[in-house]
Amino acid sequence: MFYRNRYFYLIVWFWLSVSTVVSAQIITWTEQIPSSLSPFQGNIQTLAGLTGDRIFIYAHPKQNIQLPTFQAQQKIQGKYYSGAVIVPTSSQNIAKLLTHYRNYAGLFPTLKSAKIQAQQGNITQVKYQIHIPTPIPVLNFKEQVLMQHQYSNNSIATLVIDAPVPYGAGKIEWFDIGNQRTLVTITQWGDLNQPKGFLFSKILNAIPEAKLGIPGATNAFLLEALQRRYKISTTQNLKAGTLPEFQLSTAQRQKIVQLSQQSQEPVSFILSGYQVPYQQGTEAMRFSTSYQYLAQNPEQLKPWLQPPSFKSLFPRQIKNVQSKQLNPQQLDADYQVSVGLGVISIPFDFKLRFDYPNSLQNVFHAVGGDLKYIQGGMQLDAYGQGTVLKLTSAVKIHDQAPFLLRAMRSLPYHDMLPAIGGNTVLALKIKQRVK
Repeated sequence: MFYRNRYFYLIVWFWLSVSTVVSAQIITWTEQIPSSLSPFQGNIQTLAGLTGDRIFIYAHPKQNIQLPTFQAQQKIQGKYYSGAVIVPTSSQNIAKLLTHYRNYAGLFPTLKSAKIQAQQGNITQVKYQIHIPTPIPVLNFKEQVLMQHQYSNNSIATLVIDAPVPYGAGKIEWFDIGNQRTLVTITQWGDLNQPKGFLFSKILNAIPEAKLGIPGATNAFLLEALQRRYKISTTQNLKAGTLPEFQLSTAQRQKIVQLSQQSQEPVSFILSGYQVPYQQGTEAMRFSTSYQYLAQNPEQLKPWLQPPSFKSLFPRQIKNVQSKQLNPQQLDADYQVSVGLGVISIPFDFKLRFDYPNSLQNVFHAVGGDLKYIQGGMQLDAYGQGTVLKLTSAVKIHDQAPFLLRAMRSLPYHDMLPAIGGNTVLALKIKQRVK
């Protein structure tokens, strides 16, 4: 099923964020990156209300993108992805942290050093040293990336100058919302269709689905690092057999559907931690909930709630699916999976138990195999002439998993990023198939 890909989206994002640096002069650039507030008509409180105590991820409609690093007159159609989080500190503190680029080495995991290469007024070029150690030598990475930052009022626009993703740009913004709280947002785009270097090309050729999950996971990675700087990690207890729920007003739900309709991408929330009960005790897990608008009605989409359907979505990775009906509302599904990264192949098996409270909803959890900690569910809700697909999931590799899987535990936020990436990929793969 789609869970087997989630850890590899994380690896791919790390690799695609680094490269050998070339020297460059200050580039003249008038940034045209959309503000994170543009889908909200500039209303800070609307975005802050949706974000709450979560990380909020959403996409902008497709647009023509032109950067000074492109070949002359070249334009690329793409979608900027935004993310938002509220941190308990003043906007002045956020500005001080983010405009001192050397601080990034202590802020973002895997970033080991940040050295100023050139500066002209409010424009600064910075060389970043990235080191991603893993127990698998072929997956270790230690490289550099060159970026140009441009500070203006409450934002920093960034242009990628040299990286395995050769074309990219982003913007971080911060907004004071009172009571020593600041709304911080990140909006970014990178061209994943033209990776540089043999290794990166091999990885994306091996798992092209990763391109769907990387933008949202990138924002999640950066915002998670930022909120950990200011927030004390807390967890809530989750009752056995249940999934986290959070309340949305009618207006907020309508806005989420509108965002998904306009961008044709899922809208996601990354929740704070939960203690999930297991036989041996409880396990801390991070859930993500995603909403995807689909033009089809719920009855047309019901087959995608069944376990065998995922083999048709991921035929290169899922080698076999065997399901066993336990009763009219419950079945077990055994998945045999092999994921190739271009330089290494990772085989593993796992078993999920699916419960069906009704014909438009499933709830699942792991009951065997190499992935021990999986919880989630899918739900189809009618909306106008179409459907809102709701995906909730959490996945975490346990410390006794097979070696190749266990190696992923050495990567930052391994308990959070796979779920947001996996939700996004699954939603978009279903959307592609039902067109």
